[in-house]
Amino acid sequence: MAKLSLVECAESDRHLWNEFVTRNHHSHVYHLWEWSDVICKTYKYKRHYLAVKEGEDILAVFPCVFVKSLIFGKRLISLPFVEYAGPMLKNDIASSKARLVLAQLLQYTDKWSKILKADYVEIRQPPSFLFPLLLSTGFKALQRHVTFRIDLTKGESKLWRDLDKKCRNSLRKAIKTGIKIEEVDLNGLEQYYELYLDVQKRRGSPPHSFNFFRNVYDAFKPPELLRMTLAMYDNKPIAGVMVFCFEDKLYWFGAVTDRKYANLNPTNLLLWNTIKFGVENNFRVFDLGQTRKADVGIYHFKSSWGGNETNLEDLVLSSRNVELPEPSQRKYVFLSKMWSMMPKALARRIGPKVIGGIGL
Repeated sequence: MAKLSLVECAESDRHLWNEFVTRNHHSHVYHLWEWSDVICKTYKYKRHYLAVKEGEDILAVFPCVFVKSLIFGKRLISLPFVEYAGPMLKNDIASSKARLVLAQLLQYTDKWSKILKADYVEIRQPPSFLFPLLLSTGFKALQRHVTFRIDLTKGESKLWRDLDKKCRNSLRKAIKTGIKIEEVDLNGLEQYYELYLDVQKRRGSPPHSFNFFRNVYDAFKPPELLRMTLAMYDNKPIAGVMVFCFEDKLYWFGAVTDRKYANLNPTNLLLWNTIKFGVENNFRVFDLGQTRKADVGIYHFKSSWGGNETNLEDLVLSSRNVELPEPSQRKYVFLSKMWSMMPKALARRIGPKVIGGIGL
């Protein structure tokens, strides 16, 4: 038996990393090397992508990045801005070896968290079979979000019948308005971003930079891992959705709407178009993304599409008592009010510096 070794992967390991990810039964699109390219290029994060090898054979990987902020502290996160990440073990690994491999990954992560003086290590919704092992090492579960997963194998007719009655009526109205759906090109990306800035201002949330979206587009669009569409009304963009496509899953990443046209229900039409795309291209699941139940409007909207509600649990390891980021905290409430009143041009300039430090 070859000796186990732990390595920190570099750019030259991109192909091997992605090969392991695409073969793994528990991987998500955000495990791909490309996601680290996007966030590290945009926000200058330090990447710590770990792998345990037995000889030349990869047994496990664990993607982490270091996020630091004067306001929000220092954290090792797997991974920022998404709901799925964490370590992955080789599909056929024996349980005894799995414990040994995971222990190596966590020991190295703990070492780096001490060197970097991180307040805690956070893992976003790791594979469920790893929960007992991770909890046994001191991680604590944190349930902040839910998602809705639509079973696309039902077929278009059954999926239509499964929609909430109000949702179906909204769709019928949207279809009658003559809204056209277009795929996003680079010009459309600018239009999507302008809508996004308005949405973030309404929500009282700091926006990503345009470079973030351009980096996502450049990394994921050419390999057909990204689908972005705009709803056009009288040749004007009034809504858009952003969806990742990986293996047999679709992942909702974001949606934007011009409030003046919300009564036309363009987001409903975009979402139904995405469902039809998924069915026609043999995707099995459409994940509607993380949602807080406290965000009543968004929660109700997503719940009306016939998906199965599923709790999402993050795992957190901290050596001391620290306050984890939570939108209901006073400093976040204060920031939210500030962003909602801030001119869009100013928010566009300084917002990315703030959201990069939050990493939620």
